[in-house]
Amino acid sequence: MNSLLMGFNIVFPIFFILAIGYLAKQRGFIDSNFVDKATWLVFYIALPFKLFYDIKSANIKSLHLNYVIYIISGVLIITILSLIIGKLIIKNDNKKLSAFIHCSYRSNFVYVGFPILDMIYNGTQSLEHIIIVVAFGLTLYNIVAIVVLTYYGESENKKISLLDIFVKIIKNPMIIGILLGGLFNFLNIPVYSGIERSIEMISRLSTPLSLILIGASLKFEKASSDTKIIFTSALIKTILSPIVMIPIGILLGLNNMELGIAYVFWATPCAVNCFIFTKQMNSDYFLASKIVTFSFVMSILTYPIGISLMNFFNLLY
Repeated sequence: MNSLLMGFNIVFPIFFILAIGYLAKQRGFIDSNFVDKATWLVFYIALPFKLFYDIKSANIKSLHLNYVIYIISGVLIITILSLIIGKLIIKNDNKKLSAFIHCSYRSNFVYVGFPILDMIYNGTQSLEHIIIVVAFGLTLYNIVAIVVLTYYGESENKKISLLDIFVKIIKNPMIIGILLGGLFNFLNIPVYSGIERSIEMISRLSTPLSLILIGASLKFEKASSDTKIIFTSALIKTILSPIVMIPIGILLGLNNMELGIAYVFWATPCAVNCFIFTKQMNSDYFLASKIVTFSFVMSILTYPIGISLMNFFNLLY
């Protein structure tokens, strides 16, 4: 019971801020134009600055190759499972199938996972392992998304450009923040204290503002005939992924910090980016928006239970 209460206490502030964002949008205090502009601010400024500042200031000793392999393999395993399950429940509709797969494997680790980890570890989580998740896991997310959404797209031109994938990766603001932070760290490049304090102040925007924006982006619409698809995708994202991957991590001998970060990565609800990606690549973005919302609703229960179980079995600290 104490573990369950601890799990609830950890996730409550996150979902409280999400609720503020949702209610502010519903009451008209913020609109879609504000969400779009503020999302740009978080994605291109606040989050890259946060990653740069944290990594520049971190004591980075190792790349942890075994963790890199674990994260990459895990994304591929969950993607394949999503494909197999998707083909069983979705017949003759590639747009729905591509949206289903995309939403089933892609988590909102940066916008929601970061705050959850801050609550669990009080800011003491291993940046070395978070760098691996962001640099390898999130990069692979984008590669798989391009492949899946292109291959199962409605367009006759299904050519997948490796150059296009590479350009998208190196242009990603978070990847740029990681690379620059690592460069300044390893080469011990000094930064004027005034600029460093400014970067630190801006980086503090990322957590509360991103949560408010996610809350404002949630759409509680009737699921109609897609209920089974929506529920299954959210189930894979928030429950099946950690159930599959955490035991694998234990078998591989990962330590508690590695398992804790991995749990948050696997269990975090579907990324709002899924809606953006599916819309840009002519997939079923209405289905994606419903899956995103339902996975967040589901995680209100799955997060406290999952965190409490991880704590009960001494897998967090």
